[in-house]
Amino acid sequence: MNLSINHYICSEEVTFRDFIQTVSDAGIPAIGVTCSAIEEMGIDNLKSCISDYGLSVSSLNSAGYFTDCSKRPNRYTDQELIEFSAMLNADILCIITGGLDLQIQSLSETHECVSKKIGELAENAERYGVTVGLEPINPTDIFTKGCINTVSHALEIIRPYQNAKLILDFYHSWWEKGLLDIINDNAQHIGLIQICNIGLDKNKNLERRPIKDGIIDFQNFIPEILTGNYNQKIELEIFCEHLKTKNTKEVINEFSLFMKNFLI
Repeated sequence: MNLSINHYICSEEVTFRDFIQTVSDAGIPAIGVTCSAIEEMGIDNLKSCISDYGLSVSSLNSAGYFTDCSKRPNRYTDQELIEFSAMLNADILCIITGGLDLQIQSLSETHECVSKKIGELAENAERYGVTVGLEPINPTDIFTKGCINTVSHALEIIRPYQNAKLILDFYHSWWEKGLLDIINDNAQHIGLIQICNIGLDKNKNLERRPIKDGIIDFQNFIPEILTGNYNQKIELEIFCEHLKTKNTKEVINEFSLFMKNFLI
């Protein structure tokens, strides 16, 4: 199975070793690595642990945060993350651009700045054999997380660089018209598809949900993706606070069983 589980699913109470054991037991061959996993294990022990279980690394999260470094959620520099990606032989290093601050720059100025920074990051990563992945962010998060919000804009930015790809996260891009056609027509530019389901919380804010618990009809989406031109990994990305009454192991196993229905 060309599947993966992102470590973001884990609360602080779940150790990385417990996480990777659960993923391995579920028959899933890859994981998405977070900076918290590196902090917990150290990069050398982390690499050894992943190797012990025979798993690969689908993604390392996340570099970038170009618009406001003070909001960077991890303590590692982009240079360190590039080197970590190379050490882990990660398929892709995720780039989050950072949100828009109109008190500092206009939208067009921010887009220009971000595009330049992504180019510089891609060129540096190329020296280490690392592929970087630009993730377009849901427009509801334009001021807090990412100012590149459509797949078409992200593709425009990455196309000049051979080692730059798109990370397409259904949480952020589910709303785009003709999403399946976009995936099929641009498969060569997509380095990773991340999925989860979605719904509204009690305040009517969008939130991630386990694969079977939301409004996205993955029963129809998944076969279309698997029989199309895209042939890279599909990674479950959901955060621990979105598991509700389910635990980490339950959600991982549910994802594995759900996806196996389409892979038999």
